[in-house]
Amino acid sequence: MSDIRSFVDTIFDELVSIRRDIHAHPETGMHEVRTSALIRSELEKMGVDEIRQPLPTAVVALIHGKKGPGKCVALRADIDALPVHEETGLPFASETEGIMHACGHDLHTTMLLGAAKTLCHMRDQFAGTVKLIFEPSEDLMPGGARALVAAGVMENPHVDAIFGQHVCPSENDSVGRMQLYKGYFTSAVDLFHISVHGKSGHGAAPHTARDAIACAGYLITVLQTVVSRRIDPMDTAVLTVGTMSGGDAVNITAGEARMVAVLRSFSDAGRDTAIQEVRRICKGIGIAFDCDIEVNLEEGYALQYNDPAMIDLVNKAVTAAGGKAEFIDKPFSGSEDFSFFGKLTGTPSAFMMVDAGRGENAVSLHNGKIVFNEEVMKHGVTGLAAIAVEYLNQ
Repeated sequence: MSDIRSFVDTIFDELVSIRRDIHAHPETGMHEVRTSALIRSELEKMGVDEIRQPLPTAVVALIHGKKGPGKCVALRADIDALPVHEETGLPFASETEGIMHACGHDLHTTMLLGAAKTLCHMRDQFAGTVKLIFEPSEDLMPGGARALVAAGVMENPHVDAIFGQHVCPSENDSVGRMQLYKGYFTSAVDLFHISVHGKSGHGAAPHTARDAIACAGYLITVLQTVVSRRIDPMDTAVLTVGTMSGGDAVNITAGEARMVAVLRSFSDAGRDTAIQEVRRICKGIGIAFDCDIEVNLEEGYALQYNDPAMIDLVNKAVTAAGGKAEFIDKPFSGSEDFSFFGKLTGTPSAFMMVDAGRGENAVSLHNGKIVFNEEVMKHGVTGLAAIAVEYLNQ
């Protein structure tokens, strides 16, 4: 496997150029026209065996090993950017005002392209097929994964296992460590769109009004303090109100207040209990304040289950390729629609976080000041290629 990293080193400058091009020209979910065209162009130059476009801005490619027929392993990357104003000051910063690759999807896309080039170079070393999935709109609900599954992306040929990865800022500025976790690794996410309908009135006659503002303020406090206490600690769920990024999460007008509550859960039981509690609390407070409270649930992304055998394979492959893989003791609190590739089809899957440094500003994903260390691409490309070869040759 050591020859994988050697090859990756030879294409690194090319990958940096591609990544910076993508970063400078970000596109939001389902509008990744330029990005998907760039992906297709690069794949054509590499000489992959087949390119498909199951959705308008999705790209899927196949690479067949020269050792003959065999299983099919899928590698996935997301390609969309966020509605975030870039504040990095980088020479290749976003040229599109208000849109930025603040979640590292430009790196993900480039790393999968790098893995594609590496695997084309290694065709004679594996049997079977590698399916490369470039997914649009991961960061914009309902995401692209469900639509891709519905379009048959996990068939023709049938996918036997699927792997994905996500860069993340690292506390100690480390670069390249692949974080491994068995079991439920990412949280499920759902949104509650809550509207409080009251009645506006004159300050001289408050008894004739129904105060939506007071009702909403009390509702925010109760939802964030009561919901989590009603859930078994083993069925963790967290509800936050009014802290959504990318828009106004609390909007108050005369006689009406609207808010968004975000539910993150690490078990189906915790999720179900939290949903029941939100509805119960809204009903009770609505009665108490004589307001009508409307609750609409927007189902988000499912829990990502990391198949233990697939995680063991990742550990073996990455280590053999000279990379650093490390088991961590707690799951990732974020959510990912990668979960649907496995959940909807029963396909064994594994998803990993990869340390990508922290830059001068220690900020989180989705922040306009976030800067990643491009060296992470060497580790990400090597890891993906090694995982694919290990799976197909096992």
